[in-house]
Amino acid sequence: MKTTFGTFRNEGSEGSEGSEGSEGSEGSEGSEGSAAAVAGVAAYTGRWLSPLLANALLSTHAELTRAYPGTVAPQLDRRMGRLLGNDAFERWSKDVRMQMYGFELISGLQFDDSAADTATLSGGGVTLPNGAAWTTKLDRPDFDKQGSPAGALDAAVLDVLKKGALRGERMNEILAQVAIPYSFFAMVLNLQPGRHRFTYELMAAALQLSGFAVMQFKHHFAVRRPVDRSPLVQPVLMTPNHGSFPAGHATQCAVLAHVLKDLVGTRLGGDVADQLDKLAARIGENRVVAGVHYTADITEGAKLGKDLGIYFLAKAKAPVPAGQPPRALQWLWGKANNEQWNGPA
Repeated sequence: MKTTFGTFRNEGSEGSEGSEGSEGSEGSEGSEGSAAAVAGVAAYTGRWLSPLLANALLSTHAELTRAYPGTVAPQLDRRMGRLLGNDAFERWSKDVRMQMYGFELISGLQFDDSAADTATLSGGGVTLPNGAAWTTKLDRPDFDKQGSPAGALDAAVLDVLKKGALRGERMNEILAQVAIPYSFFAMVLNLQPGRHRFTYELMAAALQLSGFAVMQFKHHFAVRRPVDRSPLVQPVLMTPNHGSFPAGHATQCAVLAHVLKDLVGTRLGGDVADQLDKLAARIGENRVVAGVHYTADITEGAKLGKDLGIYFLAKAKAPVPAGQPPRALQWLWGKANNEQWNGPA
């Protein structure tokens, strides 16, 4: 599973999504659409190469500035100081910030895979309210252990086969959720790209953490998929080419539910927290219905996701020391927390 939530590109491509998309669609039937392709914002950003635009800019620049060597002063703005703290984060592209979030999130984490049937992720400088250091641990599912209990594997595969009966009513959800289910969380929270762009960015950062973590566990346990065990499973999706345990969708959605519940709090009223939990559970179950996961993949993935959500919030909500600028995750949390919700924080 991909770890990105939404797509983060450079600032140029961000700009091209709006102006370039509308410009191109307006003139898509005639020559205006072709002009947008070779001379619009996307071409200027380098999203694709346009010799026509490059030469047009060259000749225009020469006429506007007549900047022949030695004849024009550089016209420097000497009032500018260094970019500091929040000003720098505001200026960087989302793609750059995402790399900073990822670095903060994995710095100091340690993955212990020394035991065949257990793996632990710990560290990162996070201390829980009870004073203990943060850690999360998963155990290999019983059906995949050496000398597993009699009938454990049969029962695990039979459960997948039985849940296949739900494919008819769940098929639209299953197919839509092949991509990370952005729209489903947006539906519950009424997320708007204009009003909640930093909430989307917060979600992407949390999912980046879950992707880093879940792939370590998947590789360590290397559990075969249900379709590897029985030709009767016949999944409705191509089986992902990595281990089955734990489930990435379940981990990612549990992370999102935990982080978003804390972010939104009571500002939307109603039972939003309960809906987010139910949504995460349903998306996870749909992966079993589709035939690509066991139920144990989902339950343990959800546990891992909740633990990662605790870790993420500890990083993002850590107090900013007096007189110091916020770190990237602290800055992002503040921006998302201050976006336009329906009521007071």
